Amino acid sequence: MAKGVCHVCGDLVCEDCLQRRVADYGGKLFTIINCFKDECRRQSSWAQPLNPEYQQLTNMDWADSIDNKILRITGLGSVLMMVFELIFILTMLYIQYLTPWGLADPPNIPYWFVRGDQLLVMMILGNFISALLLQTALQVYVHEKQLGAGFVLFVLLILEAAFLVYRGLHFNLLNYPVREYPLALLVAFSLGALMILIGSILSIQTGFKKRRQIKHARKELGLTAEGDTW
Repeated sequence: MAKGVCHVCGDLVCEDCLQRRVADYGGKLFTIINCFKDECRRQSSWAQPLNPEYQQLTNMDWADSIDNKILRITGLGSVLMMVFELIFILTMLYIQYLTPWGLADPPNIPYWFVRGDQLLVMMILGNFISALLLQTALQVYVHEKQLGAGFVLFVLLILEAAFLVYRGLHFNLLNYPVREYPLALLVAFSLGALMILIGSILSIQTGFKKRRQIKHARKELGLTAEGDTW
């Protein structure tokens, strides 16, 4: 009785005539089937032969729900951070060039050669950090990268927060006449930062659980770190 279809030649194959392989796509594992024809086995060699016991011990379906939540939290927080950086640079350019405070002499906002040069450079760096945050946030959904992505998110968040405080002090925003502006920036930043912080902590916590699960599976089956099958 046929138990599967070869994904290469399309033939129906019985249980004794098929080989299951597992591959990674977008951080999730999926299974393919090939028959024992040389050509079919060769074209399936990109996927690893399936070890049913190992797959059972490393099944991470339990993490699907929390993974989705982590992705949403960190993703939304990173998007908010990018929007914050965009609004920050636009409002600072307005203050620099279209307000008496920004055009005052001696300058309230320092510059190197022309007004706004330091402002533009530092804002570009801020946008670059926020882009790294977003790129890293998308990695928390990948099982193998979740733990590392959580740590990187945490470090980038600290860097972004420190750089924001530095820019605020450097641009003399504590002395800006409209007191509500620095406060609004702080509140907006805190919202995105809190979401990323929660997401990074959950990512690290879940990543550690997955790592322990994989180590336990290797130990149970006596698999080495190199050259083992799924």
